[in-house]
Amino acid sequence: ASGTVRIPPPLLRELIGQVPSQYTIAGTGNKQWTVGGGEPYCLAIVTDPWIVDYDSGKPRRPCLADVCRHTQIAQRLDQVAAISLMDYPVSDFSGPDSNLRAMQEYLLNHNKHLHVMAASLESLKRWFRIGRILLQGEELKGSRLMTVAVAMRSPLTLTGLNAELLLAACEHDLPVVPTVCPMAGTTAPYSKAGTLLLGNVELIFLVALTQMIRPGNPYLYVFGPSRTDMRSSGDMYYTLDKVLWKIASVQLGRAYGIPTAAECGGTMSMRSDLQSGAEGMLFMLAAHQSGADLLAGIGSCGNAMAMSAEMMLVQTAWLKAARFLTAGIDTDIHLAVENILRVGPGGHYMTDDLTLDLLRSDEFFDSELFDYGYLQEGQSSMLERAHWKAEEMVAGFECPHPGEVQEELRSFFRDECAG
Repeated sequence: ASGTVRIPPPLLRELIGQVPSQYTIAGTGNKQWTVGGGEPYCLAIVTDPWIVDYDSGKPRRPCLADVCRHTQIAQRLDQVAAISLMDYPVSDFSGPDSNLRAMQEYLLNHNKHLHVMAASLESLKRWFRIGRILLQGEELKGSRLMTVAVAMRSPLTLTGLNAELLLAACEHDLPVVPTVCPMAGTTAPYSKAGTLLLGNVELIFLVALTQMIRPGNPYLYVFGPSRTDMRSSGDMYYTLDKVLWKIASVQLGRAYGIPTAAECGGTMSMRSDLQSGAEGMLFMLAAHQSGADLLAGIGSCGNAMAMSAEMMLVQTAWLKAARFLTAGIDTDIHLAVENILRVGPGGHYMTDDLTLDLLRSDEFFDSELFDYGYLQEGQSSMLERAHWKAEEMVAGFECPHPGEVQEELRSFFRDECAG
């Protein structure tokens, strides 16, 4: 009668124990990835309410070419297993067709896992029909072609719509990812620990419901806390508090034995400056070192409201740096005692065996996007290098789907737009 649901602790523990510690996600063309198997993968985004324009350096609304370009880059990045499309219109088309055109462009330019964030049951059913097209008549149920996002409305509220989305996801044996975004000071307690606790309660409640509906259904533990600017009432999503929240949330998920994700990059700023570099590298290092199974949001910046092709590649370089730093120093194989003894005092290591063996290895960090032109004029910045790399990646790109799938997708969207 009160609308409040309480789950007895013994039952809650039993339900949490039913969540698989790892599960497989798939794309088309025999692409598969294991979430929770020890190898972290990335989730890329391809559009946001704002795109940071390379030429002007200023934000603008997304257009169809942005969706196409960003999806092609995500398809080319080996680290990316899943790609999501925000249900947001493009500026070069008006009316309800705008979102559909963006969706068509997104689907035609990749064959990786679909991270579906449907805002209505009708939208999710459209995604299901698209899934059957991509699978060329095979059953969507059990395919693991898509992960379905289910939101909780903080504080502690599950809407009827999101209950319907959860039921539909479980009916098709699709992994569930919670969209839980408590805001400290407005929809969550104004403390780091209090917001963490509230988010955990919402996540675990959704875990329990998922397992009640379908025991063993895959579930990904992740949430995006933020803090409210109590002066302006604005939401501050990528402040440095996020470093601590990322690590703590992954620790909680791992303690439950549930596969985890963490937002990987991000920055408060839309500018490519010292602040965005410092925030982005700290966020990436925290996310990677946390041990999260999925690093989500490649390309995001501007307080989680903006992105760019260049940022997708810059964050990929930061991920490479984070992996390098986390790996530490190998003293078992590369300690070089024999080499030091052999060269002796006053010698050199230019032609030493170890030098020749490791010269083209990953012993030392290197990235084609980093500027190593110290004291040299005319060197390109990291942003410029990222832009040129993006141009190279999209040049000559070909649709990864068979011709009949391409035509069926185009026919589907022609009908949808006509409707």
